[in-house]
Amino acid sequence: MINFLPLLYEDELLVSVIARYKQMCGMVSKRALEMDLFRIYKRMGRKSVLFPQYLNTLISNLPPMSKLTVEEIILNHTMYPFFTAFLSVERTKEVFYGMADGYGKSIENAVGMAGSKVKSNDYLKYCPLCFREDLQELGESYWRRLPQTPGALYCPKHLVLYKYSNVIITDARSDYLCADEDTCNDDLDVDTYPKQLKNLNLKYIENVSYLLTNNLQRKSHSFIIDFYIDRLRERKLASANGSIYIDELLKAFLEYYPAEYLKIMQSEIVPEQQTNWLRLFVRNNRKNRSPLRHLLFLQFLDIHVSELFNTGVVVGKRTVDVARVPKFNIEERRKEWLKIINENPGLNRSELKRIGKGLHTWIYANDQEWYEEVTPKINKRKKRSSTVDWEKRDKECLALAKKAVNELLNANGKPIRIMPSTIRKTVGAKRWFDNEKLVRTRKFIEEVTEDIDSYRERKIRWAIEEMNRKGERITVYKIGLKAGFGGGNKPIKEKIYYLLKENYLGLL
Repeated sequence: MINFLPLLYEDELLVSVIARYKQMCGMVSKRALEMDLFRIYKRMGRKSVLFPQYLNTLISNLPPMSKLTVEEIILNHTMYPFFTAFLSVERTKEVFYGMADGYGKSIENAVGMAGSKVKSNDYLKYCPLCFREDLQELGESYWRRLPQTPGALYCPKHLVLYKYSNVIITDARSDYLCADEDTCNDDLDVDTYPKQLKNLNLKYIENVSYLLTNNLQRKSHSFIIDFYIDRLRERKLASANGSIYIDELLKAFLEYYPAEYLKIMQSEIVPEQQTNWLRLFVRNNRKNRSPLRHLLFLQFLDIHVSELFNTGVVVGKRTVDVARVPKFNIEERRKEWLKIINENPGLNRSELKRIGKGLHTWIYANDQEWYEEVTPKINKRKKRSSTVDWEKRDKECLALAKKAVNELLNANGKPIRIMPSTIRKTVGAKRWFDNEKLVRTRKFIEEVTEDIDSYRERKIRWAIEEMNRKGERITVYKIGLKAGFGGGNKPIKEKIYYLLKENYLGLL
């Protein structure tokens, strides 16, 4: 049993609470930390920043007087409310109990993130002004849930852009790191987005916040699709019987959202593509749909997300039996289809359909048995991708890594720590950059990685040289502030004094 757990702040991720607990206890080993909290004696690893597991064990390990519950953690301190909002009741329960008892595999698969085109952030995000306020009011900062939702660009409180920290989310081997001077800073990123884009995103974030702060009764997939059909019918984008006018819908959707914004939101649309995500989104199938795209669609309909979950009755499609009477002579249509087949040997059905689109639809609807007899089935095999030349790739990656380190060391402003994560981020690569077959690249990164003392010394030297260049009065206290350490850290003050005495005596 542990003696305490830090006070949980509003909207704080559980992983942030654990990081602060680790710092307060002065623990170094991640393995020892997890054994202390979860009593897991086998290899556990940090399964997920967004969806922590074994929470029943954590609660049972708290002091007897603790009032914290598994439900409170899941609903208020994980990404569960956002990513399960549009799932079925059964799947939502599966995720809940998987987090409570241990799922045995990634929760991300259960909520549909693994196969989704909408990816989560690779690094934890934060608002620099929230970070500044936290340090002033709380003496520390923490990782919030809202910035971690896909598509959240702005802090709704300060109306400034969220920033990426140095803490990677997608690597389960990463340690529990606090939101502090080594991972964050209060410098603002330059906002170059148009005002229209900013307003669209703030409205999106309003709906995200509602999902995160309300334990909503789940709706079935068919209910949600029927709800959309009803709203599209009201806007004359669906017929009386519920058939969606897809071309008109695409046109209206692209008039509402700028192409630049859809690209940022990982939801680009090419209207001519038969498989673009919006065409598939409004079909009544069982394919996973990202909560981000649900909120984009609701925002397009000018509907707050609460309206969907507070609606009790929907209509959706109405079945209307109509006797089909062919408008064309079947023999003439057959001759036209046979002509297309004969003039285009070797094409498969999809390619023939594109050539005779309207004819294909008519033949298939009115003469399907004949269509199946005469239309060829040709499956073209995809070319196998070539084998990776790892020696060549290692050479290329080594050059990229060296260039990235040079950029980090010569970047303007406060120094950035040289670590595998910052090198990967500068290169623009993901976890493949750490592949064990990239031998020379891995060795180089290992050699140049800065320990915390070296990094702090580099920041102190930078602060001294910057202040000297600008003609500022140099004191130990002011150097600490400039370097981002604050003025009251005694070991840091001693280190600054030592460096001044040894290398910059003439500046005192």
